[in-house]
Amino acid sequence: MTNKLLISIVAILIVAAAIVVFLAYTYLDIGLDPKSGGELRIAMQSFSTETLDPSSDNKDGLNYHGHMYDFLVGVDPEGRLDTRYGLLSGWQVSPTADSFTLTLREGAKWHDGESVDAEDARSSVEYYLRDEFTCGVCVTLKDAVSSLEVLDNENVLIRLNAPDVVFPGLLAAVEGDTPLLPSHVIDSAPGSLQASPIGTGPWRYAASTAGESVEFESNEDYWNTGRVSGFDTLTISLVPDESQRIALMESDKIDLAPIQAESVGTVKGEGFSVDGPKHVLATTVRYFMSYDRDYLTSSLDFRKALQLSIDVEEITTSMFPSEAATIATGSALFTPVSPGYVEDLPAYPYDPDQARSLLAQSGYAGETIQMLSLVAYGMSELPPINEMIVEDWQAIGINVELEATEWPAVQPLFQPRPQLFDDYAPAPVIHGAAPARPGGVINADSRNLGGGEGAMLTYFAPNVGDGILKQLQATVNDEDRALVLQALNRRTYGEYWAIPILWRHDTYAISPELIGWQPTNGTSSDLHFETIRRAR
Repeated sequence: MTNKLLISIVAILIVAAAIVVFLAYTYLDIGLDPKSGGELRIAMQSFSTETLDPSSDNKDGLNYHGHMYDFLVGVDPEGRLDTRYGLLSGWQVSPTADSFTLTLREGAKWHDGESVDAEDARSSVEYYLRDEFTCGVCVTLKDAVSSLEVLDNENVLIRLNAPDVVFPGLLAAVEGDTPLLPSHVIDSAPGSLQASPIGTGPWRYAASTAGESVEFESNEDYWNTGRVSGFDTLTISLVPDESQRIALMESDKIDLAPIQAESVGTVKGEGFSVDGPKHVLATTVRYFMSYDRDYLTSSLDFRKALQLSIDVEEITTSMFPSEAATIATGSALFTPVSPGYVEDLPAYPYDPDQARSLLAQSGYAGETIQMLSLVAYGMSELPPINEMIVEDWQAIGINVELEATEWPAVQPLFQPRPQLFDDYAPAPVIHGAAPARPGGVINADSRNLGGGEGAMLTYFAPNVGDGILKQLQATVNDEDRALVLQALNRRTYGEYWAIPILWRHDTYAISPELIGWQPTNGTSSDLHFETIRRAR
């Protein structure tokens, strides 16, 4: 064989091999989305109590054990209830909203091959009602649930102690922390939840090393076939120190890790992308005593003046990168996760000239306004944000004092009747943060607009707030209630009853090799790592 012929044969073989590789990657997705295989490596700053039994931990624990479980009620990536993502195919509410019939999805199986049925739903909810529970929503569940009855293999009836049109939210991931547990385990050997747990989720438990890591394997038989992971395994390592997490990512030992807002620019400069759950916290300036005409907070002109004098855009962009926070829009009761959210309601404008005019109309005569300043839900940025708000108020002629405080010191002021804000007259205000709570917007209505026991009473007409609450509780149909909530959003937006400032997002550094992550918005603890794929 001549050298020329040999070279030609080798060249043909190389071209043929290149064509095979091209076709394999193009048509077979070898090594690519969706079945890329390999290990997905996550670093987290906390394992909470490091238990595999959800009843023995709060929502933070879901970032440790929640990957192998599903919730009865599903939520979409925006955090809104959606039957495509949960173990219920639907539910029916009674005309009086004091009972719900839950219908289980067909075809879902536990990791040991057993089918999911209505008995699992009954046993699971009852398990969370035990006196030994420590889960965050368990107290609310125990107060709400009167009894459970299995109707047949697919349906279970939950009777409530009182009507609650939004009860299903307690069984979902944004408000709750009670994923479905297997009745054939918790009824006979609940201790095995800690030793060898099984769930229905996209990941199967494999192993754990205390204080170091927890490992999972992909559930190839997952009922939601569109969310079967493209990775073979998931390893979550405990790395409390952020600088160490970033160093591990830079050395390609970790694929994804949480970071603080101030580190966003650094990791982006290293070539990582930044993403995470959105609208996890909402921050709001609220007015106390606005229902009392002896207080300036009862004046619409005064409230509107304070609102229009705050340069929220400057505050948000100077304190946070865009990945970590956005300006809040609409009424302070709502976020994009909430039923009743209205997309076309903008943020309030910044108009200091109009604010000065309104302040003069309000009867303000130079009195000292006291703003209660605290750190809420770990948001250490709130005190410096409050200093910026105070500067904006001072710029239109308001005398303001900041009083550093803590939430336990504020509660004894607003909980009694009458409230105890005499020392803060004529205009006590507070800037705090809040996550999504059990009960959602109805809870927020009761807590802020209404005048019930323990309410904050931050609405100028608590009797009207109570009426709104009754209307919402009487509107059993979800679509009708959404319309009522949208109307409430528009109404309270025009009343300047509170000042929405910003929505805080969680931030994670992500390897440039990864795409597609869809964590649930509105919560820090429904991360859905199974949605991550390798980039092409």
